[in-house]
Amino acid sequence: MKIALVSPYTLPVCRGNSLTVQRLCDGLRSRGHSVSIFNSTTDRPEELAGFTPDVIHALHALRPHPWLMESKIAGSCPRVVTMTGTDYSEGDTSEVLHALSDAQALIVFHEEAAECVRTRFPDLAERVNVIPQSVSVSGPAGAVPEEVRRTWNLSDDEFVIFMAAGVRPVKNIGYALKVFELFRQKYSRARLLLAGPELDAQESCRVRAQAEQIEGFSYCGELSHEQVLKLMQATDVFLNTSLHEGMPGAVMEAMSAGCAVIATDVPGNRALIANMRTGVLVPLHAPQVLCDAIAMLAARADLRYRLGEQARDEMQSRYGCEAELQAYEELYKKSIAR
Repeated sequence: MKIALVSPYTLPVCRGNSLTVQRLCDGLRSRGHSVSIFNSTTDRPEELAGFTPDVIHALHALRPHPWLMESKIAGSCPRVVTMTGTDYSEGDTSEVLHALSDAQALIVFHEEAAECVRTRFPDLAERVNVIPQSVSVSGPAGAVPEEVRRTWNLSDDEFVIFMAAGVRPVKNIGYALKVFELFRQKYSRARLLLAGPELDAQESCRVRAQAEQIEGFSYCGELSHEQVLKLMQATDVFLNTSLHEGMPGAVMEAMSAGCAVIATDVPGNRALIANMRTGVLVPLHAPQVLCDAIAMLAARADLRYRLGEQARDEMQSRYGCEAELQAYEELYKKSIAR
């Protein structure tokens, strides 16, 4: 098959869509397909027609849609669309329906997301397919946690929390900073590192202003994927405080790296984490509960290790690449056959 993958973000920009589209491209090519990635933000729409795909797979419902319509072939070529958490949680109903009106199939990452789409967009219910994301369980070669910590001036006796997220309101970073400030009142040797691109100007200004006021917090800016993976292996806890998620790749990668995860109890996170077995789930808007969860893991290295190891095992046993690729192949074939 000739498969066109269309995403609003592609590498080297390190975002969830970028990593997903590259993983799918590499995997599908390894299975003998002709695959090309198109960036709907920077590429010219006519390039898609020049590729003459058998099927188009858009990774986002709303953002690539105007670009696809300009390409002139989107209406005549079978199209499947991965709906993100932003699409079905925040997207304007009429805009989403318009963008998906001629899509043969829709993809979400877990059953709770599927129910959300079926409830909010009943006209699309029969087109919804659940295909969980996969994650690689092999970390970067040569990564030595002690050396990584020294690179970032992290002492052995510091308790280090790591966040990897684009700076935008849905990631709820200001909330994480307030909780970290509360936590640090009792644990003065704590550090919080945030890595990710600045995606919202106002939110970025707020985060930078807080960074100057909160001791122990460092905003690392946008890092390469390899640098992020190394930090996941070298820090003590990975933190996700999102207001909603699709199926967060960063959480999956932290779990596969054996890093203990604390995350808000929202659909995308709870699809991955079994509370107190493969991570810790905390309610939204409960700063003391989150602070207590961080303190619990700071005090118990044995629990951090156990959660990390069980999370790694979970990722390896349930979220391998082969099942994901096979599911996409079957969906593409069905869409072409219609």
